[in-house]
Amino acid sequence: MTGHGEAIVQNEHAYCRVEIRSVNNRHFKLTLRCPDGFQQQESELERLLRESISRGSVYLSLKIDRSNHSTGPRLNGELLKSYWQQLQQISAELAIGSPDLSSLLSLPGVLNDDAYDSDAVESLWPLVAQGINAAALHLQEFRRKEGEATANELRELCRSIETILAKVAETAPQVAREYHEKLVQRTRELLVGTDVKVEPSDVLREVALYADRCDIHEEITRLRSHISQFLSLVDKGTSPGRKLDFLCQEMFREANTIGSKANHIGLSHAAVDMKSNIERIREIVQNVE
Repeated sequence: MTGHGEAIVQNEHAYCRVEIRSVNNRHFKLTLRCPDGFQQQESELERLLRESISRGSVYLSLKIDRSNHSTGPRLNGELLKSYWQQLQQISAELAIGSPDLSSLLSLPGVLNDDAYDSDAVESLWPLVAQGINAAALHLQEFRRKEGEATANELRELCRSIETILAKVAETAPQVAREYHEKLVQRTRELLVGTDVKVEPSDVLREVALYADRCDIHEEITRLRSHISQFLSLVDKGTSPGRKLDFLCQEMFREANTIGSKANHIGLSHAAVDMKSNIERIREIVQNVE
């Protein structure tokens, strides 16, 4: 979602410079900086931006120069006098110096700028819309290039997880066999010098229970499915950010279960490596629209 785009458009009446910046956010949030007259058009400006940006914190800066417009800001004399009289009275009560008159110019309503009244906004709107569309295209191109690099990194991380998962699937069947060997060996050592005998069926029953508790076949299958679906979404042209984020949660859950159920040091280390890659994927996905 991170990106930057700008455009400059002009006609015989005005010069317009538009700048759009976007950063990560779960929702669409617009921050607008523009001449006062265009504040009332915020809903229309948002509608234009939403045509190319579905979510993110979007900062729109709109600057307009009407070189042929001679009317400048006008003082609201009555309001300025009212402010001044009230401040003079308060200054006298507090026994402080007289206030600076220039500081009153920033108070609401003191300066009236008729350069962007409703008629002016209406006449300038086609130029502004043209500038916003051009800047949005620039932003989209910026994000397209960044998106390609991001997609490549996500694919690489997924391939790394698949490689680790293949080793996990290869190692998993050995866990029960190793447990069986250790159980038989320990049983023999404990029964040395005694008349107690352990039937092979008893050992096999214990191994079967252990193997059932440590079975991670379903987790491996689900994790492979999640990775496949994740890569499919990465290759699509739509905005898959929310779905990718959900799949990251599911992938992490399966990797964590593999580590907790495996009861094998090698598989535990493999699960940690997979979770590390998934966490990196999750960080990247937070910036995907």
